[in-house]
Amino acid sequence: MDDPLVQMVWVLFFVDYIGTPLFWNRPKSLSISDPEKAAEFSQQSVEKAIADDLAVIEPQERDYHRQSPYWLLTMIWAHQIWWIIAACCNVPVYLRLAVLPSGPERLNLVANASLINLTVVVRFYFHRLLHSIGGLHVGCAFATFVWIIFYAAELGRITPLDSALNVALFATALILPIGISVIITFALRPLRERYHNLWEYTHRFVGWFVIGDLVAHLAIRAFTLPNPHDLFRTALPYLTIACIISIFYVWFTVRRAAVTINANHSVAIVKFQGRPTLNDGTFARISRDGLQWHAFSVATTDFEKREFSLIVGRAGDWTTKIIHESVAGQAPGQLFIRGVNPPGFMHMHHAYKKVVTICTGAGIAPALPHIAQKTSDIFLVWIAKNHEKTYGKEVWDTVTSNLPQDQILLHDTAVSGRPDIATLIEQVAKRHEAEAVFVVSNDPYTILCANICWRLGLRCYGATRDS
Repeated sequence: MDDPLVQMVWVLFFVDYIGTPLFWNRPKSLSISDPEKAAEFSQQSVEKAIADDLAVIEPQERDYHRQSPYWLLTMIWAHQIWWIIAACCNVPVYLRLAVLPSGPERLNLVANASLINLTVVVRFYFHRLLHSIGGLHVGCAFATFVWIIFYAAELGRITPLDSALNVALFATALILPIGISVIITFALRPLRERYHNLWEYTHRFVGWFVIGDLVAHLAIRAFTLPNPHDLFRTALPYLTIACIISIFYVWFTVRRAAVTINANHSVAIVKFQGRPTLNDGTFARISRDGLQWHAFSVATTDFEKREFSLIVGRAGDWTTKIIHESVAGQAPGQLFIRGVNPPGFMHMHHAYKKVVTICTGAGIAPALPHIAQKTSDIFLVWIAKNHEKTYGKEVWDTVTSNLPQDQILLHDTAVSGRPDIATLIEQVAKRHEAEAVFVVSNDPYTILCANICWRLGLRCYGATRDS
């Protein structure tokens, strides 16, 4: 294990694990494409009020987040920094490759480099809720693509296609860059936003196919060696095993659980019973058919009764269907749920003594555990319509019974219309002496609040579409 490439993968793994969920890893976007973020709005009046606020304040605040078309001359976001880190880790290997003559050593170098990048990619994909360092995922994915193209080209150049085994070896190598190109194409932002389900399916099923092809390729390669066991003296099979475990272990935690759903025309409270009883403050991924998976924050947990609840706000077609069926008395009795539930960005509450938490609509869900457990001194700003009527007595009591009245600001959009969020953040943060601001909303409003906090010199945390 003295190979510097093998050592590099451990460095990248370490970086992957210690990533911090800072919000500013994404450029500005005014589109709402991921309907399952915990902060989607539950009422049309809330949407209108927030849109009005964006229209008035966003142009004034844009520059404070350095959202210039010439961003390299103003600021490098964390997303781009991870691209640079991934590139810096790969460039020395490219240079080493350039001076090596064609042969097994050169081919092994390319294979190791591509698998190291691929290992980091899949490890990050299934734990992306733990981090907000999408640039590492994207950068390593792109590096994987480049390395695998090099690998297939080099293999084709030095392998004579004079036997069925060699033809199969080259064919399986050629499938790898084709499969990854499909994954990358549908992960491009315009396609990912417009065809979210298709992006999810290609990322999952084409990714599985590529991993299966990789296993077949390594098996064939072993049989082309004088001694097949020599393959296990390289890092290739072990990195492949790491990829397989990273991808598939989560599926062994999936179960079909009984649920009770209470809903009105705006939100649904989905209550799960039995094991696993997920910790509040984390995220649960649920599905009706095992194909489409959607993440929601665990709002409340009762370990004595072995039950926990999710708040599902009306947003996309999936959430709307759940709410409509529940209101009509046709709610599903069971849902699939994964047993792996990483903490969300709100877990950073533990790092501060005094915080301001801004929630819009059903975005109150991730804040409830921290309010109930008093993880920090919280000043809550909740922008919604008819708070108690819309979200129920249990949610209302959790908020009002655990926070002092002078640390709750409830903005009812049905009564007060558009909130002046810029003035509000400045006044509340100053009065509460806040060390950080947490925003649970959709992408454009989260970034708007982030811009305001940037100008005020406040730390700000919030979920992005790819976090």
